[in-house]
Amino acid sequence: MFCEIANPFIRRILQEVGLVAGSMRPYVVGGFVRDSLMGKESQDLDVVVESSGSHNGITLAQKLADKWQVDVKSHQDFGTATVNHPEGLKIDFVTARCETYTQAGILPTVKFSQITDDLWRRDFSVNAIAISLSSDQFEQVLDPTNGIADLEGKRIRVLHAESFSDDPTRIFRALRYAVRFQFQIETETEKLMQSAIDRIGILSDARIRNEIERIFQEACVVEIMQWLSALGICQAICPQWQLPSDFESIWHNLQSHLEWAERHLDNDVLNAEALPWMALNLPSTGQERLSLPGRLRQKLVAHKELAQRLLYEPLTPMMKPSQIYQFLKPHPIEALVYHLPQPQIEQYLTQLRRIKPNKTGNDLIADGWTAGPNLAQALWEDFARQLDKCG
Repeated sequence: MFCEIANPFIRRILQEVGLVAGSMRPYVVGGFVRDSLMGKESQDLDVVVESSGSHNGITLAQKLADKWQVDVKSHQDFGTATVNHPEGLKIDFVTARCETYTQAGILPTVKFSQITDDLWRRDFSVNAIAISLSSDQFEQVLDPTNGIADLEGKRIRVLHAESFSDDPTRIFRALRYAVRFQFQIETETEKLMQSAIDRIGILSDARIRNEIERIFQEACVVEIMQWLSALGICQAICPQWQLPSDFESIWHNLQSHLEWAERHLDNDVLNAEALPWMALNLPSTGQERLSLPGRLRQKLVAHKELAQRLLYEPLTPMMKPSQIYQFLKPHPIEALVYHLPQPQIEQYLTQLRRIKPNKTGNDLIADGWTAGPNLAQALWEDFARQLDKCG
């Protein structure tokens, strides 16, 4: 079976990879092949090279980098390298390998091997299909795990019984792929997945955090997160974590708030990456479990504080601009954007926070004031009058 690479630019580059490879046997694998067989555009180029003597993935990457006159980033111990084609295409090169998990949940021990072994080590059959780039076999498909049949049947299927136990991050990926492609998780795979949920606890904080952030990049975040919650995966990460029952409306509102911010706020003002974490309602114990960065945790705390404050002291149309300023100034912009739409918050973000005081402490001291609390109060009263006039 052959699979014609539809994008003419990518096809030309991959033909060049095959020509430069010579006697080495390169294959494009993974997401690019899966998406191509589904008729989807992809630039996720992973090339696997069978090692032969001293030649491996790094060897081919270096040859191409020399030809294209670009740099290569390589990792000798892993036999991997990355080359950026001068026309803007990134290609990752990997030496064909097999993996052994000496302990579940940690990264495996790797040794170089053949392409078939490399495909069998992968997470799901739909990701274990290869297209040859060798000149004499260009675009020939290699499918030892029957991944094409699963693509046609719209199934997500693991390749061995210990797959989820060996690497519980595959649970997250199975759900992401199932929702993204509207596939079913194959019956036995679903049983294996559910039996391995308690293994999520052995994953490192960084690996879980990375999987959640990948979910944020999906188009169907709500469906994926609700599935995680229904399966008990949120609780496996942190027993106190309950996804909000109205998460769907929270998430859709959040997208509207981010669109508003993109239209009205400067690009360097808002750390948009913090807002999805606010929507998850992750308790402090969960934040500790995932080792969220300190600045992000501070924003999550500020978001909670603002939510509580707005519950007991709601903003009202009767508030003067100076009162709005004083109320909202202590809170980070991310928390304010999260709590849109409120006209007072919009007024603060787009107008009031940009206003600079007409007078400074030095101005008042020059007028005869003495430094101290009275000076600070006089400064604020002067600025409040200024805000109320502008508002």
